[in-house]
Amino acid sequence: MTNQTTEYTLIDFIRDMTWVIERNESDAVRVAEAERLLGELLRTTSWLSPEKRKPSSEGYARHSLYCDPQGRFEIIALVWKPGQKTSLHDHDGTWGAEGVVAGQIKVTNYLRVDEISESLVKLRQTDTLIVNQQMTGKLLPPADCHILETEGDQTAITIHVYGKQLRKFRVFQPLQQEGIFSAHDSFVGYTPGPI
Repeated sequence: MTNQTTEYTLIDFIRDMTWVIERNESDAVRVAEAERLLGELLRTTSWLSPEKRKPSSEGYARHSLYCDPQGRFEIIALVWKPGQKTSLHDHDGTWGAEGVVAGQIKVTNYLRVDEISESLVKLRQTDTLIVNQQMTGKLLPPADCHILETEGDQTAITIHVYGKQLRKFRVFQPLQQEGIFSAHDSFVGYTPGPI
């Protein structure tokens, strides 16, 4: 008898994430399982089609891979040319898991310390790390604010799983008082549309 191993595909990931969402109401459990399953998915990359690997000169490309019909989670691929980065942002109150398919990403994490008002937030930088290929991480509010940027001179590809369809996030700009940031909503779409 031959020992065969089957490749874990995006279809498998969607099936398993749906099962996790349907059986767990805890965001902490959902994000932990999403990160674990994402680690399994990143062992191979043949499931990611060439058109979902294309960068954009307008900013990082944001390709939709799957959106749950009930809006319970979505999966997107971000493609980054060298030098591209995000602003400091959150994830609109939802959990997320992220992993690197190719290249390296520098992540600067922040913790939301206080919501002073709808447009003023107190944040504290917690750490900065380099995330290599096949590595994963998770986001769970209030620890869901960060800056992502490419590291090195290679195109990077990251996969992101969020606990809803992420159509907007808040962007934070530092003010003169240390740790205090102004906040405003930024709406996002998918590539090839503007992001």
